[in-house]
Amino acid sequence: MNDQQEVDLLHRIETLTRQINNQMADAHRSALRRYPLSFTLLALFGVVAVSEGIKGGLEVIGFDGHPWYLLLAGLVILVVTGTLYKKLEK
Repeated sequence: MNDQQEVDLLHRIETLTRQINNQMADAHRSALRRYPLSFTLLALFGVVAVSEGIKGGLEVIGFDGHPWYLLLAGLVILVVTGTLYKKLEK
């Protein structure tokens, strides 16, 4: 086998390998890229479910008719979380 045939053979092998890699990459696209609408709707449903669950829990606790208490509790939680974050960052 001469040098030209070896180079041609190596080029064909590289081309074949590249084609196989491209086909495998297409077959293994992420589920999010294959079904974007389905995952968007599921994520939206999850966010709404969590929001409604928290709302129901707050009504049971007694924050139902007291938005100022809820605002104050939220601010306290944010301040505590921010302080904790700063302490853990060091």
